[in-house]
Parts: sequence; structure tokens; C-alpha cells
Amino acid sequence: MIYSERINKDFPYKTDSSIYKILQDKIPLWIFGTEEQNLRKGFWNVAYSLSKEIPSLNNAAAGLAFWDWQQFPLNISTVNFFENNAWQLSAGIKNLLSILKQFSNQQTAELPVEEIKSLLESGDAALVIKHLMPLLRGPQSLFWLGEVWDGLLRIGNRDLINSALDMTNWPEGTSELRQRLGAEYSFLYDEPDLAMAETNKLSDEIWPLWKNYIKAELLSRIGETGRASEILTELWKIMPYQINWALKLHTLMHPVSTVNALENSAEVSILLYSWNNEKLIEQTLKNLSGTRIGAAKIFTLNNGSSDGTGKIMEKASALFPDNSFNVTHLPVNVGAPAARNWLLSIPEVRRNKWAVFLDDDVILPENWLEQLLATAQKYPQAGAVGSRITSATDPITMQSADYHLFAPGDGASQINGLSEYIMVHDNCRSAFDYGQFTYCRPAMHISGCCHMLALDAINSCGNFDVRFNPTQFDDLERDMRAYLAGKKHIYAGQLAVRHIQHSSLAKAATTKSMAQIFGNKIKLEGLFGRDELNFMANRDVSELWQDMHRKLEEIE
Repeated sequence: MIYSERINKDFPYKTDSSIYKILQDKIPLWIFGTEEQNLRKGFWNVAYSLSKEIPSLNNAAAGLAFWDWQQFPLNISTVNFFENNAWQLSAGIKNLLSILKQFSNQQTAELPVEEIKSLLESGDAALVIKHLMPLLRGPQSLFWLGEVWDGLLRIGNRDLINSALDMTNWPEGTSELRQRLGAEYSFLYDEPDLAMAETNKLSDEIWPLWKNYIKAELLSRIGETGRASEILTELWKIMPYQINWALKLHTLMHPVSTVNALENSAEVSILLYSWNNEKLIEQTLKNLSGTRIGAAKIFTLNNGSSDGTGKIMEKASALFPDNSFNVTHLPVNVGAPAARNWLLSIPEVRRNKWAVFLDDDVILPENWLEQLLATAQKYPQAGAVGSRITSATDPITMQSADYHLFAPGDGASQINGLSEYIMVHDNCRSAFDYGQFTYCRPAMHISGCCHMLALDAINSCGNFDVRFNPTQFDDLERDMRAYLAGKKHIYAGQLAVRHIQHSSLAKAATTKSMAQIFGNKIKLEGLFGRDELNFMANRDVSELWQDMHRKLEEIE
């Protein structure tokens, strides 16, 4: 058997599926997911505080904290949490944690931490080597590696990462940690067979959860879903409170069937708009032409471009000899929400059942439309279906998963003078894509990067709000408005769409762009009352738990 029986026998933080009722009653937001690190830490602290009253929550708290350390072994806050609560750990783990603990009391205020992190963000490998490598050779090596490891992985420079691992002054007793970090690097950058070989070298005693989860994910990526399900089932049995594992397991065991999904593709309009982005829109249209879209119609809008975007769109019609292909040219840039509305106003689009908006800089898998339509068939009342959005280059990082709504709080805000009550939970927050969001379930909001909308939802709830010109929050506001009206939105995380550029929110760096974002956030706050927000938040949590209980019946 691939899975180590030792884990099931010796894992100290096991519970059974009765934990779901406890979590739903005591910590209902647990259903949002257990993979966003900040929320996970909040969950384990709340669970631990309630564990005197409900002992089984002690294992849920400890298990989540242990998984956090398995994912982020250089995170000293998790090390401290274990030490303070004296939970059961193997001798090998205790020894490694005690070594890491020695590096937790460094006086970071006296060290150039922020300068080094800024250097990593610049991506200048030569300067990183010049300034960081001496620190990694020194007596505070593990402290520095902990500060920069995530940044090193994100730079995308294999040689730099290897140099950092080779040059680090590894204290005696940390060879397993070195092996673990090397396996993580391999997972993010190498082909599955090489990554599997590195993962198999890891100690079952020290890395029981991370090793076996990564093996399951690698197996699923090469199509061996049966073996992947076998491993993930055993992991989930000992940690059913790991919500993402339960959802992922259900998707592996009950994948969305795409058989005959394109039968009604003639009822689909594929909509793209672009402004001065000729190279990327050309790449996107070429990629789209190589995917299976059946009889779907394509509508493009040149949003007042001054470059060759319009000519690219005109030439692209030759890429789609079997599909209707339409181009609209506007003399000025009318902004994102108005561009969307213009496309939606086209009579042929209005007559169709579905309108699929695609950003002008995406890379689509061959079966992307089949996955969206098949998901809509599985959830027949869906008013919108969206996908998992990731980066387009290694290391693959998450840009969007499923979004959910917190109940309005006390109105605290980062914007002076504004009472901020709309707090949307971003489930992935730019995490590396380890397959932890490859599930399908309801959501309050889904990314506008790949957004399939039902025309009946548009007709009944209205178009995009042009007050959010030129962009930002217009897709969120439309989804919130439709959700408030009772429409269902579905996140199809089994489908990954690669996004070449970052979101406009992530790219915002100038005072002008930040002012635009804050301005639109103020507009958004003024459109929904607290009663409406409470209604949406409560509905979101309720639907997620209903969906989870249905899925539990199918995997137990």
C-alpha cells in the first residue's frame, strides 16, 4: 500500500466525522476552508480555547497546527504554539523543533530583514547572492532561511534556490529539514516523476502529512486518481476537520462528468474585450482556437485601442472557421464594466443561455468550456460558474479560488473616515498551488477572469455597474447583487485557468491606482446595507454546510 499504515496507527490528533456537527455549531466559519493560513490560525486558536468544554476540539486545534508546521516548517510561531501547549510529538519532530526554537529569539529589529525581502521582490539574482548568501552561511542561517524561503521560491530562479540550499549553514540534526525543503522546491519546479522521487525520500516519522498529501497530489496530476484517492482517504480519516481534504477527496471520487457537455454549446457566447494589449490578446485568441468550444460564438471588443489590437481581432476570425466570430470597435476606452455591458447588449448574445467572459491574457486547457458547462449541469440553478485562477509560469501560484462573505463587523477600516462592512474572504491569498483548491462547491463570488454567466441572471438582476469604471469591484458587485437576489454561484476548482498578468488589485502600486481602488471600495460599501450583508453571509455559510454534508454522504 502506498500510504504508510504507521500514520493511521500513531497519529495523535485523530477525530471521527462527528467533529463536523461540533464545528458547524461552535465554529461555523470553519466551512470556509482550512488552507488560508491566517484563517487557519484563527480556527486552531478558537478550537483550543473551546477544548476544555469540548475535548475533541483539542485534537482539531492540534491537528491543524501540526499541518501548518508540515506546510511551513520554518514558521516559528507554529513551533511556539506546539511548545506552549505540549502536544504529543515524535522524538524526531521534537528534536527538529528544539533546533528551530534556538533561532526564534533573534532580534529582528536589529537585522536588515525588510531590506533583504525587498531585494528578493526585485528578482535581481546577483544582488540576492551578494547580500543574502553570506547570511545563510552564518550562525543565524535558519533564521534567515525562514525569512526568505517563500520569497526565494517565488522568484522563479532554479539556480538561486539551489545555491541557497547548498550554501545554508545547516546545524547538526537538520538534514531532514534540508530534504523537506528540497522536495518542496522539486514539487513546484520539476516534472511529477522527479518530484515524486524527492518526496519519497522524506521521513514518514517527521513529515507524515506533507509527504503523503504531496504524493496524492502528484498522482492525481498524472491521472492516477484511484491511487491518489486511496492516500487522501486515509489522510482524511484521521483529520476529517481538514475541510479542503474532504472537498478534494470528493472531487477525486466523483469528478464532474464532461460527457456530452458541448451538446448545447451553440447556446454559449464567449466574450473578450481588450485595450492596447495586442500581444496578449493575440496569444489568448490563438490559445482559445485550440480548445474544444463546439458551436459556441465568439464576440470580441476593441476597447478604443491605439495599438494593433483591432487588427489582431479582425485577423483572428480565420482561427475559428467553424464558429461565428464577431468584432466590435469602439473609438474610446469605455472601461471594463461598460465594455462588458456593450458585449452583453449584442442581440445574438442576449438570445443565448450563457455568456462567458474571458480576460485578454489567459491560457485555457482544451476542456475548459466542457468543465464549465458540465459544472452548470451538476448545479442546474447556477447563475454563474467560475474556475480556479493561477499564475502562468513556475512556480504556479493561486490568484483566485472561491470567495466568501464574512458577516459585517464593527466597521473598522483601512480608509480614514470610512466604515467598512463588506469583508470578502479570499480563500487562497496567492498561495502556491498544491491542489488544495481543486474542488467544486457553491461560492458567494467567483473570479471575473473566467466568468460564465447565465443570461437569465443578467436579465433579472441587471448588467455590470458602470459607476465602477474603469475597473475594480465591478464583477464582485454584480455577483453580490445577483446573490442577494437568490442566484447561485459555483466555483469549479477542478478547472485551472492560467492568468498571465496579475489582478488589477495586485498590480496597484501608484497613488492614483490605489485612490481608484479605494474610491470604488467606498462606492461598494454604499450599495449594501448591514441587513443585506448579514443575509448573504448567513446564506453563504448555510449553503456551504449543506453542500459539505451531501458530499460526506458520498465519500463516507
